[in-house]
Amino acid sequence: MNRNLIRWIAAVLLLLAMAAGLSCPSIVVAEDAVKLPMDFTKGGVKTEKEKWTYDGKLPVAYSDSTIEVTSEKSSVTAKVKGKSVKHEVWVVRVKIQDASQLRTAVSKDTYSGNGRAKGEDIAKSKNAVVAMNGDFFKYENDVGYVVRQGEFIRDATDTTRKKKGQPICFDMLVVDSEGDFHIVPHARTKDIEAFTEETLTPEGRTIMDTFNLGPALVINGEVQDIASSQAAQQGDYQWSYPQQRIALVQTGHLEYAIVEVFGQTDSTAGLTLEEFAELVAEKVPEAIIAYNFDGGGSTNLIMNNKKICKTPGLREITDIIYFASAEGYVEE
Repeated sequence: MNRNLIRWIAAVLLLLAMAAGLSCPSIVVAEDAVKLPMDFTKGGVKTEKEKWTYDGKLPVAYSDSTIEVTSEKSSVTAKVKGKSVKHEVWVVRVKIQDASQLRTAVSKDTYSGNGRAKGEDIAKSKNAVVAMNGDFFKYENDVGYVVRQGEFIRDATDTTRKKKGQPICFDMLVVDSEGDFHIVPHARTKDIEAFTEETLTPEGRTIMDTFNLGPALVINGEVQDIASSQAAQQGDYQWSYPQQRIALVQTGHLEYAIVEVFGQTDSTAGLTLEEFAELVAEKVPEAIIAYNFDGGGSTNLIMNNKKICKTPGLREITDIIYFASAEGYVEE
C-alpha cells in the first residue's frame, strides 16, 4: 500500500478519535482530572524513582496514573561532509491525563532579558518527566506573537526586523487550552486574531502557548513541501543545510511525541529540514501535526534530568517545553 495513503488513513482515524474525545487505555482522562497550576514558575509533581525504567543508567520510560512516557532509539544514515554517517534517532512518546501537564518554563523564571541556563537545570527545577528545548523567544525580543502558560507576552509579528521589505514571520504553532495543536502559517497579527475567533472561541478554547520558529513539518498527516514554504523562502533560518534537529508532534488528543535526530560528529551534522520532515512521518506515521524547533547546539532532549544525547556544541538555552506528572498534586 502507498506510504502516503497509510499516513492519510492513520491521520483520519486519529482525527476521528480526537473528535470523539477518546483517551488512551492506560490513563483515565476524567472531567475532574487533576490540573497543575498555570503559573509558569510552578512545575509538576516530583516523580518516584521506582516508576522509572532504565537502560543501564539511561532513563527510557516512566509511568504513573497521570502520565506515560516511552522511548525508542534507532538510526538513520545521512551525509556529513561527503561521507555516510549513521545518526542516532530518538522518538519519545507521551500520554497525559490533562492539558496542564504540557508546560513551558524559562531560564531564571522570567520572561524578560536573555539569561540562559542548562536545559537539564531548567527541567530539574520544574520536575519535568521529559523536556526539550523551546524556540528562541528570549534571544530576540523583536520576533513573534508569544503566549506562554496562557499569559500574553508580546506581539511583534508586524514590527519585527525586515527582510526583502517585509516583516519576518514564521509558521506559528498554537497549543490550545485543551492541549491540541494548530498551525497558523506565516503568522501575522490579523491571521492569529482570525484563527482565534474562527477556531478557538466557538469551542470555548483559548491559547495556552505559541511557538515561533518552525516550519510545520506535518499538517493533518501530510508531509509539507518545506522548500516552497514562505518560511523557507525567507531564508532567515537553517532550512537547507544538515544539522541536529528536534520536533514536537501531536499524535492524538493528549498524546504526543518528540523526535530528535542526533548529529554525532559535530553540531552541523544531521538532516536537512526536508529529510527531517520525511523522517518524522516515517517514525511517527500517526502524526497529526509535527513542528520543527531550534536545532544545532540548542538541541536538548532530557528525561529525568538527564540528557538523552550529548549534543556537540551544546549551548545554554532560555526556555523548555516539558511534560510533568500530576499524581498526588495538592493545590497550595
